[in-house]
Amino acid sequence: MSVRERRMFRIKKDEILFISGYNGIVGVVKSEEPRNIYMGTPEGEIILSLDEDDLIAVSAFETGPIIEKAIKCMIHFLREVGTPLIVLEEGHPTSKRLKMVVSAGETIKLDCNITPGTHPEQDLLCSAPELSGTIIKAVKDGIVVQGEVERTRIDKIKNS
Repeated sequence: MSVRERRMFRIKKDEILFISGYNGIVGVVKSEEPRNIYMGTPEGEIILSLDEDDLIAVSAFETGPIIEKAIKCMIHFLREVGTPLIVLEEGHPTSKRLKMVVSAGETIKLDCNITPGTHPEQDLLCSAPELSGTIIKAVKDGIVVQGEVERTRIDKIKNS
């Protein structure tokens, strides 16, 4: 399904919205409940306070069923386990080895011109070039996607 300009997706608490490109994929869910996500930075710790309608987005730099399962696992780590996020220093060698990066908040802009894992700003998320410029916004009972996106689908977050 193609998204041109702006589209609203109704999403349930047990669902994930996948936004796919040719070189990467982004999985987006609602926070599900008010929660804090802790983020370690080179300068200290930041606490991200999310409301139930805020978004958690995981961007991966490859596609396919294995990476989609990994995105779901990362969301499980954040929502169910409380795993903290880590921000690397600019120029850190591990940045080029990252397979996924995470952002959380009310509005998230995808950008291919930032270094993965090195910025604490939660309104930006590194993505594949073909998804760059897409804006993802939280709305009551849904997610709004603005931009030119060719492939989207809603899937269950947990497979029975």
